[in-house]
Amino acid sequence: MRAVRQCVAALLAVAGAAGCASAGNATTVAARGSGANLARNGDFEAAPAPARDCPSSWWCSMHSDTGSFRFSLDADAGSNGRFLRVTRVKDEPWALATQIVSANVPVGARVKMTVAVGGEGLEGAAGPAIMLHGVGGRVIDHRQTLLARGPGWRRASAEIEMIPGVLQVEIGLLLEGGGTVGFDDVEVTVLPPTRP
Repeated sequence: MRAVRQCVAALLAVAGAAGCASAGNATTVAARGSGANLARNGDFEAAPAPARDCPSSWWCSMHSDTGSFRFSLDADAGSNGRFLRVTRVKDEPWALATQIVSANVPVGARVKMTVAVGGEGLEGAAGPAIMLHGVGGRVIDHRQTLLARGPGWRRASAEIEMIPGVLQVEIGLLLEGGGTVGFDDVEVTVLPPTRP
């Protein structure tokens, strides 16, 4: 599992560079300690874009084989409206849905991401990830919190402190391993520094 996580961390830079190239991904944060939700279409209620499996405002990628995971918008009794369902259909190690949420968070401030994870069908683990990109899209720091299989919908959060050299903040919904996971109600906020 450690090798898979190292591989994911290295490949997040590639996914991030691809996500940065998609139109309409940049949102600037102007105020420290903003309580606003920075995630766009975090509830997955926006109509899906024509001929696109990935939800509106999100960029979907996966390891190696582009047909190894299926992304779909679904609804069931345990969710709050539509949610993103990710299912592994071929033997590849990870899938990721991302978006760029910020280009201007002050150094020392913290970015916190929370998401509802429906993990009853998991064979691996899934949850939120935050990546800080520097020059050339290189990932200079990242945090993730992955939940294993569990009943119903549970909330998971990841939090990271801004450091010098960050040019973009990217959030991700990560599935490592097999099975099926649901993601819903993504919230991303900027918190004030923990120290002056």
